[in-house]
Amino acid sequence: MKILKNKIKLACAGSGKTWGICNDAKETTVDKKILFVTYTNKGVASIVAEYKKQNMGVLDKHIEVITWYQFLLRELIKPYQTSFLIDINTIKSYNYDGMYGAKFIKKGTKSYFLTNNNDVKANNASEFAIELNELSNGAVIKRLEEVYSTIYIDELQDLAGRDIELLELLLHSSIKIYCVGDYKQSTLKTHNAKANRNKTGMYIFDYLKSIQGTHSIEIIEENTSRRFGAEIAKFANLIYPSNPIVGVMTEEPIGTGVFQIDRKDIEKYMIAYSPTVLRYDKKTDTMDYPAFNFGVSKGMSIDRVLIFPNGPLKQFLKNPDTKMKSAEKYFVGVTRARYSLVFVVDKFAENRYFKNHEIDADSHRISVLKFVSG
Repeated sequence: MKILKNKIKLACAGSGKTWGICNDAKETTVDKKILFVTYTNKGVASIVAEYKKQNMGVLDKHIEVITWYQFLLRELIKPYQTSFLIDINTIKSYNYDGMYGAKFIKKGTKSYFLTNNNDVKANNASEFAIELNELSNGAVIKRLEEVYSTIYIDELQDLAGRDIELLELLLHSSIKIYCVGDYKQSTLKTHNAKANRNKTGMYIFDYLKSIQGTHSIEIIEENTSRRFGAEIAKFANLIYPSNPIVGVMTEEPIGTGVFQIDRKDIEKYMIAYSPTVLRYDKKTDTMDYPAFNFGVSKGMSIDRVLIFPNGPLKQFLKNPDTKMKSAEKYFVGVTRARYSLVFVVDKFAENRYFKNHEIDADSHRISVLKFVSG
């Protein structure tokens, strides 16, 4: 049987994506460096922390962890900038102006890729890396092959536009490429891109499946979450029904499940359970409680979550049979909690999913609506 070099793992929230790539790297025979690439600085910190956790607190010297933009600039653009420019050491950094609504400039020109100060225009960075690889007769990718044996790409669903073509070049290289992600958590994009929209976000895994034979890709799907139990999983499946997830966490401390709580009881609940507050965005009233936006919370595992719903989520709670538009951010928000997921409402409205119930809050009993998973 043919051994496939590359691995793409589509894995749900709480399935251990970060644990898995760190464990794979730790068990990989060292002959060259190993690189982890993720979109955000928070993602970098998460990978470093997990690797150290598995490796007695040590980040091995052959392991590097950087952001996507650091990868493009440091590993692809700077080493071969002379393929496009006459002078060496000209390019220093990025310019993030014009990420949205940039003026039209002819493709392939210096002003298309660089500012007057020779900073790379971030929106065109991956396209510039591909251009440099072509101009150098493939030297950009060849250099990577000499330095790295394995590249792990986290949050695969965040790649956009020409990133996909760059990924294909990497998949064709001699480097082992191991990508993980979840299209249901496609809340961020590396840049504003018009190209390849049918290959990114929610479409990226279907596209990679279509090229797995030509690009030596093993596709793995994991829909089992160890972060939370069945009730949170089933509620999350109402938010985003396709490819349903399964929750297998069996620990059940007091107040485990999915609930709606009246605003007047928030203080009692906060004192008893100390939940982390989440919201869709800063427009949402959280009664002055500090809160994280759903998008910022991606990657977090939180014991107890309290959500102040915005308008669409309030309507959904009244009738969870309705379809939630732009479900990705909401899905991220409702899959952070380990034990309890609680929504603040102004008035209870029972339905076939939420029934009257009571929970303990220290010396108090609080009336709630509890999610009935069926």
